[in-house]
Order: sequence, then structure tokens, then C-alpha cells
Amino acid sequence: MSPFIKDGDLITVAPIRPAACGIGEVVAFVMPANDRLVVHRIIGRHESRLLVHGDSLPRPTADLVNPADVIGRVARVERGRRRVWLGLGLERYAIAVLSRVGLLLPILLRAGGLARWLRKQPNDNN
Repeated sequence: MSPFIKDGDLITVAPIRPAACGIGEVVAFVMPANDRLVVHRIIGRHESRLLVHGDSLPRPTADLVNPADVIGRVARVERGRRRVWLGLGLERYAIAVLSRVGLLLPILLRAGGLARWLRKQPNDNN
């Protein structure tokens, strides 16, 4: 789920009714195929199931999850001792759309490259 949730972040998962699972929500669920706990973003619906996808996953296809398998939604993310808000507010809708059409990862990679390039540039304000 990087960059919105990174390894080592502490997440708080709050219960959610299956009918309340909405587009853009970051949810925790158990994958029936392997009984692993997974955290992904809901990017759509297909019939009665949820389309979920990790924000940093390059593959264009999403997994289908039964709403009953959802344990809860990510209500809080803490990195170190600071609360992380990005990805859980209203921007979650845009993130879900970009993820669904396969543009989120390319945008994140470009933004990361631009940030690294800007850090390497000499500072003319000195």
C-alpha cells in the first residue's frame, strides 16, 4: 500500500458493515485462497463483490473479495509518532480511480523521481 501505508506503519482497523464498504476505502480482509490478512483499497464493485487493489501493485487486475470477508477499514495510520492522513481522506476517491485505470503507480513513480531530482538540484536561495 506504499506510499500511503509503508512497512512499519501502525494501522488501526475499525469494524465496518459490509454494505458500508465504499470506493476508495482501505480495508483489511482475509484472502480465502491462502487465509492471509491483506490490506488493499476498494477500487470498484463487480456484481456483489468488491474490487480491491494495493496502491503500489503494478498489475492492472484487481482481486475480487466478498464483503463478508472484510474485517474492517483502516481508520488510522501512524508512522513513527506521527499520524498519516494522506490516502484516507477525500483524496481516496481519486486514488481509487487512478488505481483502477492503471495510472496510480506511473504517477507515483514520476512524482518520486521528480522529488529525488529536486533534492539533487543546487539551492539558489543561499
